[in-house]
Order: sequence, then C-alpha cells, then structure tokens
Amino acid sequence: MAKQKKQDKLEKAAKKAYKRAVKAVDAAVEAAEAVDKKARKKAQKLRARLADAAGPRTTAGTRPAEQSAPDEPTSASAIDLTPPLPNVEDPTADTAAEFAGSTATAEPHDPALDRMTAQALRDVARARGLANVSRLSKAQLIERLSE
Repeated sequence: MAKQKKQDKLEKAAKKAYKRAVKAVDAAVEAAEAVDKKARKKAQKLRARLADAAGPRTTAGTRPAEQSAPDEPTSASAIDLTPPLPNVEDPTADTAAEFAGSTATAEPHDPALDRMTAQALRDVARARGLANVSRLSKAQLIERLSE
C-alpha cells in the first residue's frame, strides 16, 4: 500500500511538471512569434528606407510599367549593391602599381615562370646557384631568375 501511495504521488508530481513544461513551451512560442513580428516590421522598414535611398530603378529587360506594384514589399535581392568590377584586361593599368612593394621591371621574362609556385621558383633558383632566395617573394624570384 505504501508503494502505491508513493507511485500515485510521483505520477501526480510528473503530471504537474508536464503541465508546467507545456505552459513554458507555449509562452516561449508566443515570445518567439512576438519577436518575429517585431523583426519583420523592422526588416520592412529597412527595406523601405533602402528602396527610398536607392531611388527608382528598372531591372534589365523590364519597363517601368511592368515593375512590381508599389504596395508590394521590395525584395532585397532586387536591389544590386555590388559595384562594377574592373576589367581584367585593362591596357591602361600601370604594371608597376600591380606589384606594390616590389621592383617591377619592364624586362621580358619566361612566361613559364609566372605559372610556377613560389616554392618551385626557389628550387629553380637554388639549382642555378643563386643564394639568399628563401625570403624572396614570387615577383622577386621571377626577377632574379630573369636576370
């Protein structure tokens, strides 16, 4: 009989703990939904401010009349904030500025040296008998090997 009372007491405590846990979970879900609502409102305000700052834009291939309605929220992916990248084949680029900190020369060198790694260039330099090549950069190694 004592075991039965103890068992009933434990079951009652477990049910009570379960009810408290269910209430805590419900409260956490409500709090998360409230935060989610606040975050959505803040995000919408930021999107509107960003759209106002960016000004009216047309996407490629669409006319202003075909754009989305003004009451629809502007998606963040529709606004491109990436600056244009420079052309890789820029003939006006200064080659001396390309290797800042090194002594770039206009002397022609073997294009195969450009494809080699710095360690491979060090090995070639040592094989040719050059000294003090362990701390040279790749550009400096190419320059020393081209002399």
